Amino acid sequence: MKSVDERNRQYYYIEGNAARKLNEVPAIQERPERKKEHKVNQKIQKNAKRAKAFDLQYTIALMVATTILFVSCISMLTLQANVTEQRRQIANLERNLNALTDNNNETSKRLESSVDLTRIYYVAVNDLGMVYPGNGQVISYKASNPDYVKQFKDIPTE
Repeated sequence: MKSVDERNRQYYYIEGNAARKLNEVPAIQERPERKKEHKVNQKIQKNAKRAKAFDLQYTIALMVATTILFVSCISMLTLQANVTEQRRQIANLERNLNALTDNNNETSKRLESSVDLTRIYYVAVNDLGMVYPGNGQVISYKASNPDYVKQFKDIPTE
């Protein structure tokens, strides 16, 4: 048999706003902020000054490096433009050379075809009385420059 407490506990029920709140977390109380007084160490102040000076030196060095880089880029672009222009001029000169060479070859062929060698031989032998040289008439000698001969005096016999 159950005791009265057990029976009451079994049927215990509370209605309304008087009900208990289970597992309630208490509100956090905030502390007022304290004013912190920092005494800055002299070494820290010295390091901060050095860092500021380093920032100035770093900024100046960065500006100088950027300027050098910018000038280098400009000069490289200028040189590249000059090279491109020179290549264009070389291509034009090569085209002109090829055209002149072709024109020269055409003129040489036209002149060679206009000359009749049999007619020249006929006029030289019949009209002018020229004959081929005999064996004793041809004299050979060594010239210092075989491509070009200019005679100032008689050819030596030996």
